[in-house]
Amino acid sequence: MEPGDSDTARSAFSDKTFVFEESTTAPKKMGARKTEQPKTWNVRSRFHRAKKAKTARSSKPKTKGKKAEGKQPPNRSKTTSPDMSEDISWPKDFCRQQEGELRWKMFTDDEYANWKAFKDNDCKVPLRSVFSYLQVKPYPVAIGNVPRKKSVPSVLADMVDGNHGAYTRIQIGDQRFQCIPSLLKCYSVWFSNRDWRMTRFEFWEEEVPASGFAALYDWMRTKQLPEFKVAVATLQAARHLRVPLLEKDCWQVLSTDEVREKRAFLVFLEAKELPALGEVCEVMLSRLRNYFLALVGSPEFLDLEIQVLEILLRQDAIGVNSEMEVFFTVLRWLGHSVEPSRLPYMRRLMNYVRFHHMPMTFLFSLRESINRADKDELFRPDPVLLAFNRDPDTMASLEQAISFIGVRCQYDDIDEFLAVCEDHRIGVVYPRQWVYHPNCPYHHSRLTFPYQHRFTVTEFTEYVTSIQEVWAGEGPADHGRSLVRDMDKDPMLRRQNDWDE
Repeated sequence: MEPGDSDTARSAFSDKTFVFEESTTAPKKMGARKTEQPKTWNVRSRFHRAKKAKTARSSKPKTKGKKAEGKQPPNRSKTTSPDMSEDISWPKDFCRQQEGELRWKMFTDDEYANWKAFKDNDCKVPLRSVFSYLQVKPYPVAIGNVPRKKSVPSVLADMVDGNHGAYTRIQIGDQRFQCIPSLLKCYSVWFSNRDWRMTRFEFWEEEVPASGFAALYDWMRTKQLPEFKVAVATLQAARHLRVPLLEKDCWQVLSTDEVREKRAFLVFLEAKELPALGEVCEVMLSRLRNYFLALVGSPEFLDLEIQVLEILLRQDAIGVNSEMEVFFTVLRWLGHSVEPSRLPYMRRLMNYVRFHHMPMTFLFSLRESINRADKDELFRPDPVLLAFNRDPDTMASLEQAISFIGVRCQYDDIDEFLAVCEDHRIGVVYPRQWVYHPNCPYHHSRLTFPYQHRFTVTEFTEYVTSIQEVWAGEGPADHGRSLVRDMDKDPMLRRQNDWDE
């Protein structure tokens, strides 16, 4: 057993165990004042201690029940360990073991400098923490609670939202815009092809509308679709600056079911002033049906270009109840007093009038007026009718239409009629999709071939003028669906649709 007040440690380089004990260098006297004595360290190897214990047991006389006589107790004043009481040379052994196996000392730089001598000394380092024998004052360390850094995407998003770093200036008319150059070059092919050192740009209002560019830049920053009222201007800016992604979004805004009839015509009026939106104009004109007769009676109709009127007249689904209304529409546009005169466009527009589907009685009246000898005097007050009756191609168009109507009246079967037209090389002209206006006094609710409409140009003008109030502003909320009713398709038109399918 090891002493109770001892410490043990194992050397890293030996299998020996060191025992540390407290002892005093002098015996205590009775009644003397108790003072703290210096400590000494008694180091013994485990092997040495075991050997001493074995020797002591072998030399002890075997007595039972009493102590050996003449045996004196060991002198406790000479040593603190009973096992080493008879070994007077233990201080030397202790010093030798301390020097050979464990040195409690501080090494100097000079000793480290002579590495060979330091290595030969075979110095050992105690297996104790340096904080067990050094007084260390606690030194509190303050660790700042630094907030977490933002990620790069969030920093860029904040930069775009706040329009930070916008040092590129765009001048459009009297308006100026501060823009982020990298954002413009990311979406616009036009800006990406410019010199990166350029920071000032100026555009014409016709090429890049200011309202359109503002919506374009907001779209780049927020990805929000432009509003309907600026969709046309935004599309023009996107076309000029070559932003294809925004073009698709603008078409999405303009392709809703709400953009038709009067609203589609208003979009057309805005788009026709912009050079890059010819396609938009044609698409918007194709959405006019219920509004067609109201358009003919409006002041805007008289100011349309010849190309726009041609787009309208070639459509099959304009909202008319008779081809006579198309004929009177052409006369109304030609008779508008402008300089130069529109009469040279007479034949060009009459080619879009489908005389083959006019009432036979009306065709006879037109042919009779052409054959009158006094037609010059009769139509002198109306230059348009005079030009129509003087046109040499007018009579040929009327004769072909009359022949077509006569042949069709002889055949109830459409396939048989079309075969006859092909055999005799008779030109086939298909009708339009007729509609019925309940408020129109001369419209027919049921149509059968040959058509039997009878009304004058005065009645036509009065009706198209009377419905202007209904179509004021953007027109009715239902885009005129309650004002117009679709008619059954003509058998020839149904056959044409079957072939197209």
